[in-house]
Amino acid sequence: MIERLVERFPELGCIALTAHEDPGCLRRVLAAGGRGFVVKRSTAMDLLQAIRCVLAGDNYVDPALAARILSPRHGPQCDPANLSERERSVIQLVALGYSNKEISSRLNLSIKTIETYRTRATDKLELHSRAAIVRFAQSNGWLAELQ
Repeated sequence: MIERLVERFPELGCIALTAHEDPGCLRRVLAAGGRGFVVKRSTAMDLLQAIRCVLAGDNYVDPALAARILSPRHGPQCDPANLSERERSVIQLVALGYSNKEISSRLNLSIKTIETYRTRATDKLELHSRAAIVRFAQSNGWLAELQ
């Protein structure tokens, strides 16, 4: 959608207002030609600031997301290379919709062990919901690997 708007109206400064707070979504908006990124939980003043920045010819990234991106713990923490092979397997299966019980049966491990791997992986990656796990797995090409 942003690509079409920018193509048709190149002078238009598109601002994405979204519930998604992951850096991958921000990258996609910017790659499509968006000039601003505001999350829905932001204040009205943040949205107004984004509009002013984009009108002035600058880009705008929501301060909460910018702080996460620039935080020293964000980079290496969210790197899938920090996961063990087993943590990665568990997260992939979670992303595909398997329950802990189903993963336990599939990997021939106890449910408690699966829960431990899942907790470790989600803590390392700072993923706090199944939807975030699915988005992360998709953005890293993990779902295509298993299909």
